[in-house]
Amino acid sequence: MGFLYPIFVSSFFVLNYAALNSQLQSSQTDRATTEGGKFSSEYPEFENSIQRALSWLITQRENDWGWRNDTAKVLTALRLAAVHDDFNPILPSQLETELSAKQLEIEIVILLWRHREIPITPPKLAQYALAVTALCKDPREFHGHDLIGTLQHHEPVHDLEFAYASLAACSAKSHVRKKQIRRLLDIANTAKDHNIDTVAMTILALRCIVKDHRHRNLQHSLRRPSISLARQQHTDGGFGNVYNTAITMQALQEVPESNSYWNKTAARAYIETRQDPDGAFTDPGLTADSLLALLGKGLGAIRTLDCGKSDSDFDNHVEIDIAKSLSSHGNDSEIRNVTVTYTLWVGSNITENCTVSITAPRNTSFYNIMQMAMELDPHFTFEASEWPNGHYVHTLAGYKEEPMGYHYWLLYRLPEVPDPSAPPANQLVAPVGVDELLIDEGDHYLFWYKKL
Repeated sequence: MGFLYPIFVSSFFVLNYAALNSQLQSSQTDRATTEGGKFSSEYPEFENSIQRALSWLITQRENDWGWRNDTAKVLTALRLAAVHDDFNPILPSQLETELSAKQLEIEIVILLWRHREIPITPPKLAQYALAVTALCKDPREFHGHDLIGTLQHHEPVHDLEFAYASLAACSAKSHVRKKQIRRLLDIANTAKDHNIDTVAMTILALRCIVKDHRHRNLQHSLRRPSISLARQQHTDGGFGNVYNTAITMQALQEVPESNSYWNKTAARAYIETRQDPDGAFTDPGLTADSLLALLGKGLGAIRTLDCGKSDSDFDNHVEIDIAKSLSSHGNDSEIRNVTVTYTLWVGSNITENCTVSITAPRNTSFYNIMQMAMELDPHFTFEASEWPNGHYVHTLAGYKEEPMGYHYWLLYRLPEVPDPSAPPANQLVAPVGVDELLIDEGDHYLFWYKKL
C-alpha cells in the first residue's frame, strides 16, 4: 500500500492540475488580449529593482507552472511579496499561484516516492517545508507525510544545513528540541569561526524560535552574533557576494540592536547594482533570495504570515478553493495546544510501566511526541527504521522487537490512561503508523512490548 499511495496521489494531482489548467486557459484568453504589455506599457511605474525582479521571475515560469529546481524558492518569495499590496498588479492571479503550488506538491510527492533512489537532501527538504508553510499548508501533514519530522529525524551534519532545517521546523510552528536550540546557540556564540551564510541562517532560526513565548529569554543571545555579523560588511556594501548579502540582510533586518553596526542602504545598493537589465539576479533561485532581502520580508517572516480565511494576499482574478478539494489534508489555521499522555508497558504481565504527559500543538504527529518524550525522559528513548510509508519503531526503552520470539511493540490509541489491571483490547491498536497518527485533546497513547 505504501508504494501504491504515491501513484494514487500523483494521479490525483494530475487530474486536479488538469481541471485547474482548463479553468485558467479560459480565463487567460481574455487576459492575454488586455494584459499583453502588462509590465512595460500598462504599468510603466513598476521600474524599481523589486518590481523588475518580480516581473522577470514570472516570465521564467515553465509550461508546467513551475520553475524547475527553484519552484519552492520562487513561490516563497512571491508569497511574501504578496503581503505588499503595491505589487498585486504584477503578481500572478490566485489561480496561477495555485497551479504553481500544485506543481510543487507533485514535485515533492515524486521525490518522496523515489527517495531511496534519489535521496532528498536536508536543504531541499527545508526549502519544500518553508514553501508549503508559506502557502498556508502544514508540512507536518503533507498528504500522509510529516516533512518536518523527516527533516528533524535526520539531523544534518553541516551547520548551515542544520540552521536551515531548524528555521523550517520553527516556521511551521513545530517543536524545536532543546538540544537543537543548544546547537544553534553554540554556532551563534562562535560566529567568528563560521561562514557568513551559516551565521545569518542561524540568527534567522533563533529569531524564529524567540517568537515562541517559551523561548523569549533567548533574545539576549542574539545581540553579540548579530553585531559580529554586521561588522563583516565590506566597503562596497556587500557581505562577500549577492547570496551572502541577501541572507545577511534578511537576518539583520530582524535584529534592531545591530542597526548601528551596518549600513542597510549600502547593502541594498550592493544587491541592486548587480541586477541584470532584465531584472534577474543570474537565475530564479538567486533572484528569489535577493527579492526577499529587498522586500524587507525575508524567510523569518514566514512564521507570522496571516493564513486566516480573510487573507487576500494573492490577486483574486478567479476564486477557487483548493483546500476543499483536499479537505482531508487541509490546513488548520487555528494552532492550539493540547495535552496527551504517552505510556510504555513492558511484558505481557506488565513488569514496567512509565507514563509522561506532553503538551503540543494539535495535529502534531505522534512521531514528534515520541521525540519530545525522549527529550523529557531517557526511558522513552527509541530507535526506528525509515520506510517509504514512514517510520517503523522497533526499539523502545532498550527493548528491541524479537520476531523469532514473537515479541513486538504494539501502539494503542486510547480514550483514557491505560490501566494494567484492565489491558486494552486489540481493536484499540492504532490504525496508522507513528507519522500519520495525529494528536488531539484527550488522547492517550500506549506502546506495549508483548508476546503475540
